[in-house]
Amino acid sequence: MRRRVATWLRAAAPVLGAALLIGAQATPAAAVTTTAGDAAGNAYTRDSVRAATWNMCGEAGGEWASAPGYCPWRNGKATDTGLDKPDGKPILSYDGPRTKMQGVVNLINKRNLNAVMLQEVCGGRTPGDLYGTSHLDELDALLPEGWSIASAGVTRPDELAEEPERPTVELIDQEGSNCRGDALTGTLGVAIAVKGEITWKSETDFHTPVNAGLSMSSGTVLCVEVAGWENHLCTTHISNFDEDAKSKPGQPADITQDQADAYYKGQMDKVVDVVKKFPSVVVGGDFNTTRADRIQPLYSLMAECDQRSYLPGDTANEVTKLNRTSAQLDANAGYLSYENTSSKIDYLFATGDFTGCDSAVEYGDRTDYLVGTQPDCQNIAKKCVPGPEAYSDHTPLYGYTQGGPVLSWKLDGSADAAVGGSGAHSGVRTGGTDWDLADHGGALPLDGDDTVTAAGPVVNTAQSFTVSAWAKVDPAAGTSAVVAQDGSRISGMILWYNAPDNSWRFGMPKADADGWSIDQAISPGAVKGEWTRVTGVFDAAAGKTRLYVNGVKKAEAAHLSADQWQAKGPFVVGRDLVNGAQNAFFKGRIQRVEAFGYALRDDQIANHSGSMTVPTGENIQLTGEVGTRTQGCHQAQGIGTAASLTPTLTATVRHPDPSKDVWAEFSLWDNTTSTQILTLGTPGSRSATTVKGQGTVSLTVPTLAPGHSYGWRVRTADQTTNSTPVSANCHFKTPAA
Repeated sequence: MRRRVATWLRAAAPVLGAALLIGAQATPAAAVTTTAGDAAGNAYTRDSVRAATWNMCGEAGGEWASAPGYCPWRNGKATDTGLDKPDGKPILSYDGPRTKMQGVVNLINKRNLNAVMLQEVCGGRTPGDLYGTSHLDELDALLPEGWSIASAGVTRPDELAEEPERPTVELIDQEGSNCRGDALTGTLGVAIAVKGEITWKSETDFHTPVNAGLSMSSGTVLCVEVAGWENHLCTTHISNFDEDAKSKPGQPADITQDQADAYYKGQMDKVVDVVKKFPSVVVGGDFNTTRADRIQPLYSLMAECDQRSYLPGDTANEVTKLNRTSAQLDANAGYLSYENTSSKIDYLFATGDFTGCDSAVEYGDRTDYLVGTQPDCQNIAKKCVPGPEAYSDHTPLYGYTQGGPVLSWKLDGSADAAVGGSGAHSGVRTGGTDWDLADHGGALPLDGDDTVTAAGPVVNTAQSFTVSAWAKVDPAAGTSAVVAQDGSRISGMILWYNAPDNSWRFGMPKADADGWSIDQAISPGAVKGEWTRVTGVFDAAAGKTRLYVNGVKKAEAAHLSADQWQAKGPFVVGRDLVNGAQNAFFKGRIQRVEAFGYALRDDQIANHSGSMTVPTGENIQLTGEVGTRTQGCHQAQGIGTAASLTPTLTATVRHPDPSKDVWAEFSLWDNTTSTQILTLGTPGSRSATTVKGQGTVSLTVPTLAPGHSYGWRVRTADQTTNSTPVSANCHFKTPAA
């Protein structure tokens, strides 16, 4: 556990870091990734974090099912390698650690995860141990290229003291209690694996007393930063001493309930202190309690993924811990009978909201261990056989955070007009005339027989989603579809102008069939010849479609679960599909089409349609060892080194109105001398370029002092002197002279 980096994290931070968490929403940080399919690099976006937290019960506990703390695949089946140790004993290999980690990889693949947070796993190598394996070595071997792993050690209660820290930077922590068991080597701890490059990590230890009558470990908070990710990730394993409020045999001091409660609160206080320093963060772990009040104030600061349902039939607050109780045993400790019990003690929080969450209960150990089923499952034969997906006595809890749009097409006539969004969807234009570069910042003219089409579906019409576009209907136009997604016989969703009653409509058919049985939200009073922002939302859990005009909710309609189906055809701008035929070709102009894989709330749509976006930005180039190099956009100081004394600060800015000129204003200060170099809104702070509607802008700063630490932030501004709140603070060092 490397406290040196954790000390950086605990450096003095502006109040901004805490304030941004209020209401479970965060100001976007100025460090994000370029989306796939965006060759010009202009569409930086907040990608969704698809993370799971999972206690693998990987190291301690009994060797047969009824023994205390038993968990499957701690050792597994032993195989003689044919080699001998120096003492002549055979070297055995065990399939347990790899089997456990194969379960993690199976979960990643099945749920399309890009991050996993693990507790009770072994990493690295125990000094002098040449024969065992570690969970993280096995996981690293099983994961494909592009993944990276960091870990932090914990200390078991039977240790005499916490182990001393090494001064070097380690992604896989070597400090903590050694893992036990014939199969394992390495340090017991927590770990985070991500699909990306971990550029920085911190560890903040709890320092709960060891060897003091407590039967649970002294843990840590592990946090990482990933290249190109706006969100930081943190994991922890909190010990609950409720059942330990008494002296252990042989210990000199009694542990009172008040002390036990104080130990728990002390851990929670450290978790909160750490995560409040990050503007955008996902936190997961084993909190060892079913009581939400003990996990406060996280519930007040952040969203917990499984507190609500996301689809019809989705259960909230699902179980994550499985136990066998009320056991009747035979003379050899085999189970004659027991009861299965369960609880929720694992949690996943985020400063933003989630689009889905579930407990993968199929990965928990619900094996039938009765001797009537497994006669050898007892303390003599030790041959209990877990079920095929029984990897732990915990089930993994996974959730997806709200990301940026999965599709974001400017449709403004630029070279990248029909690319952008985290889904890597590119549009192909058919028919039509030249782009209109003058109208409203550039627009797609449609004359009643042309479209822009993605290669396949963009949203799942059986789940929640949002679609939005700017549209201007020609005065002579008939019924015109702005966006739709094809089914086989009819579009699964349609956002359109309806000519007979001069209304905007958003509708979803009840079935993929001929005819016109469609649930639709209707807003009368559409104005032809006027640019209008129209947005359609489907909330699957509520069973409703909603229609917004210029950011204001105008109507909603029921679209119940029995009528929800998935349209698997292409996403189309400029027409729909009815009775198997292309229909309602748009006549007018369309620009800035976006689609989200979740239902935006009323306030999000109002902000999206009427407020300039807090700028996001591309990293300045930083150098340094992996594990210390950082994108710099958390509230710490002095991490990462710029490549030169005149770095270029870059940000992506966006105005809700594509016709408006927009730029960035930068603030830059010297942390070493407390000198302000650039001030927002003053000469020299404005980006070198201005863009119309949205784009990437930059500013090369004056020559800086070598070896100093600098901080910077940025805001979006336009010609009407409007400006957004500032981004998160970013920090870097300059190279030494």
